[in-house]
Amino acid sequence: MSTSVTYRVRELGGITAGEFHLASASGVNPLSSTVVRDIRERLRALDNLDPPHVLLVTAAGRCFCAGADLKEFKDITEAGFRQYMADILAMYAEMAEVKKPIISLVHADARGGGAAVALFSDFVIAADQARFALPESHRGLAGGGYLMPRLIGKQRAAEMVLLGRTYSAEDMLRLGLVNEVCPAAELEARAARLCGELGALSPGAFAVAKRSLAAGLFVGMREAMATHVDAQTEAFLRARATGLL
Repeated sequence: MSTSVTYRVRELGGITAGEFHLASASGVNPLSSTVVRDIRERLRALDNLDPPHVLLVTAAGRCFCAGADLKEFKDITEAGFRQYMADILAMYAEMAEVKKPIISLVHADARGGGAAVALFSDFVIAADQARFALPESHRGLAGGGYLMPRLIGKQRAAEMVLLGRTYSAEDMLRLGLVNEVCPAAELEARAARLCGELGALSPGAFAVAKRSLAAGLFVGMREAMATHVDAQTEAFLRARATGLL
């Protein structure tokens, strides 16, 4: 069974929060093309100053999100794969650009595209048991090369992207890639506290700050993303031909 993404509005920390929730029978919550489309449609509808004031990304299962749905890749064409990559990168960009702050509550492992969902959020609160990785290199692909040098510098990015290393939540905290680490049972309380702090700001302030943050990240980013789509599609064709996928 593929991943379902549900959306609901609830009160948290005294403000209105819109929650995207990932769940799947497998518990790894892969990002199928349908999930990407559904999230993008909702983000576009939420790109305004109206409530909710904050967006949450949560998940259930043994992973927060394991990234791309590899089953979907088995019979995909080159054009189909290229379109999938373009769509998921557009989703990340829209997460960074939407006028509302996004908080990811990472209760378990976030790998590949799942790690990117967290990294493109504005705030990440991770459970102490969560692990993060961009493991695409182990399948002959490339993960996050368009983003990571901007966040942690080229050398640290090379360790993450070229080697596909796995990082603990505490590692990610030291690298400045998550905001808080806590026991999984405390994620909701930590999010409520952050929402309370965000509640002191106006929606207009969110919009201006998000625009500024996105500009810092995306000057040249879309060009880097376009290059990544080309490189990843070439790598995908090679990996499938050699049996890595």
